[in-house]
Amino acid sequence: MKSIRLYHLYVGIFFLFSAGCTSDNEKTVPETHLDKNILTDGQTIRTDTLNFPDTLIYAKEFLVYQDSILIAVNNKHKDGYFIEFYKLPDIRPITRLYRLGDGPDEMLSAKTDLNGNKLIVNDYVKSQVAVVNIDSILSSSTYSASPVRHQAAGSPTAVPYKDIFLLENPYSFIDKDAGIVQNDPRFIITDGKQPYIEKEYKYYIRNVAVNGRIIVNEAKNRIVYANMYKSSIEIYDMELNLLRKIEGPIELKPQYTIEGNENGMYDVSFREHIPYAYLDYYADESHFYLSYVGNVLGKGQNIKNLPNWIFKFDWNGNFIKSYPTNCHVLSFTRSKTEKAFYITTLSAEDTPILIRLYED
Repeated sequence: MKSIRLYHLYVGIFFLFSAGCTSDNEKTVPETHLDKNILTDGQTIRTDTLNFPDTLIYAKEFLVYQDSILIAVNNKHKDGYFIEFYKLPDIRPITRLYRLGDGPDEMLSAKTDLNGNKLIVNDYVKSQVAVVNIDSILSSSTYSASPVRHQAAGSPTAVPYKDIFLLENPYSFIDKDAGIVQNDPRFIITDGKQPYIEKEYKYYIRNVAVNGRIIVNEAKNRIVYANMYKSSIEIYDMELNLLRKIEGPIELKPQYTIEGNENGMYDVSFREHIPYAYLDYYADESHFYLSYVGNVLGKGQNIKNLPNWIFKFDWNGNFIKSYPTNCHVLSFTRSKTEKAFYITTLSAEDTPILIRLYED
């Protein structure tokens, strides 16, 4: 809750990694600045739209796995499921997961990420996460991936990390121009054994500090954090040592409203314009890709009208290429057989559609 003075990472399963040690934000690490030219150097040649039957009316996003599997991520609807798998190109149903509800193997919300062959499904309402091995669910009719409760109410996204989970710390935030410096570690990790921790914070900054993208590649010994509200990427190793920062190409300078409350905290929110940087990702064994906006959204504006790009990096954070999408990117994946992306965007009627964007 916004008004509480003490923010609780509760139920005894959380601790802040390196608590009491030097914060990542205080370390001196190599920093790279992306040039604005990458926004004009990229080129794509054509798109086509994949048509689906009217039965997918509840879908809010589409993901394509290995060019042959369609994953429909649904809005919540009565007696419905959040995740449905279909065979392409005939849209033949395969299986479905996570019925709407508050019982076992049910969810009240679903936000998805695709990292390799793992579909990560976060239910921020119930503070739980499920990790679906797509190859296993396609090969076995008895395979299941039950949600696991992490109960970090202030952090909406958990990702698998070693044998536990990694989450964004909703109180790690620095904006010296605004006079806000909370030098906490970037991440929270859960292990189910650590004692309850209670900590006092001056600023409630969850509304301006979370929803970043966390991408883990254990084989490459890398973790990527891409900020949603600032043009900033951080590269870590698997021990959570910060190795590199990547800034740009557009510097976003948000303005905040800071108001004290009766409990001695300060609530921080965006004043008028909301900045957007990195919104979504796709990762494979060799590269990670980030969708990028680099713009601000004012009152009365629609985010779908802001230009988007897809940036390609290797796992050391070296920039490879930029792809202008000419559309708003809700989610995207990469084709394995063609030089193309599958992108969920919005039609003129604001309904989600799946397009294939070919690169030059």
